Amino acid sequence: MNPVFPFPSAISPPPTRLPSRRGGPNQRSRNSAKLALAMTVLASLTLSASPASAATHEPTPTIGAARTELDAALNDVVAAGVPGIIVRVQDPHRAARHYTAGVEDLATGTALRPNAQFRVGSITKTFVATIVLQLVGEGRLRLDEPVAHRLPRLLTNGAQITVRQLLNHTSGLPDYANDPELLAGIVQNRVWHPRELIAIAAKHPQLFPPGSAWSYSNTNYIVAGLLIEAVTGHPLARELDRRIFSPLHLNHTSFPVGNAPLTGYYAHGYLTTEVNPTPDGQPLDVTGYNPSHAWAAGAIVSTATDLSTFYQALMHARLISPALLAQMKKTVAEDPTDPNTTVRYGLGLERVKDTCGVNWGHGGAIFGYQDLAYWNAHTGRTVVIASTMNPAPSAAESPLATATGLALCGNTITLRPTSPRAARQAARQRISFTN
Repeated sequence: MNPVFPFPSAISPPPTRLPSRRGGPNQRSRNSAKLALAMTVLASLTLSASPASAATHEPTPTIGAARTELDAALNDVVAAGVPGIIVRVQDPHRAARHYTAGVEDLATGTALRPNAQFRVGSITKTFVATIVLQLVGEGRLRLDEPVAHRLPRLLTNGAQITVRQLLNHTSGLPDYANDPELLAGIVQNRVWHPRELIAIAAKHPQLFPPGSAWSYSNTNYIVAGLLIEAVTGHPLARELDRRIFSPLHLNHTSFPVGNAPLTGYYAHGYLTTEVNPTPDGQPLDVTGYNPSHAWAAGAIVSTATDLSTFYQALMHARLISPALLAQMKKTVAEDPTDPNTTVRYGLGLERVKDTCGVNWGHGGAIFGYQDLAYWNAHTGRTVVIASTMNPAPSAAESPLATATGLALCGNTITLRPTSPRAARQAARQRISFTN
């Protein structure tokens, strides 16, 4: 569940789990929402509003040009129609800097705070890949063993597909997310079982012989989640909690199961009126749609602080050994036809090269939300960005790209100073996070 950043794609109105505080849409708007949902999920699984609040952030001793421009870019994002956006920048040996703009809920107009929870989409894949590698480190699994050894009869060609090929998207498995059956189920807020998702994928032909090419497929990570359950004998939610969430004290990170609603303090996610016109002209609140269709491919809920903590721990080999981290960083080109490609994929980890060096992390998108979390190998900077509209209005694409560039490669802390103009140019070249 992970389209481009800045953000294409979205979803439809939540039935009953999280009723809108301003009242539900009429039947006509529900029908149009369903149409938009089908169009949007197909694109993304392959990721008059209240006046924008002023951008807010935690005070720091110094404010550089990039910081000022980042504040301005976030305000521009919200002015373009995105309800809210959170940015967290963490540099080594310095206090984290949080930036927010917009509101947590269009119905109340309450300013968005940086500790809000949000759905992370395909960032989930890095968590799942980490657990698989932990099992490898424990000698309970091998990266190059066939999937059929642990999950017999799950896949018709499971004897030819290895664990590694699942994690780096070279298995050739078709993506269940592109099937109309899935889209129809999401419209009805259906709760999906992981094996039902595999069955949807099985209706389609293999994309290519395993290991011969690269194609992003959410099916790979549904299989990886089932693999974890088969090896451990425990639900994936339990393994995520005991292996990652609890040890790292990610107290605001969870893996919702079934139709469980969001709890605690969270930012509402919205569908833009560009793809789903509504009678009142307001974006549609889609927070209540259950994420069971994403499961191990994209269902985690987290915060900017927790995601930053996770990626720092992972990249400093606190969750897996240095040798296994090196395996995780063995990448394949996402577009092997482009000799100048700057984006490569490892084991649940994307490598994006820009003017500030190599960034490791993942982008994510799911109905109403689009996010990214990256750690820079040169500067040690960790950046998390979360937006509460997926897809974003077209007018927001440019300021989103600017904000991304400034956050990842701004000139306040980086070891190699970069001008705001250079950061904007780098953003245009760099972050298309198309997973």
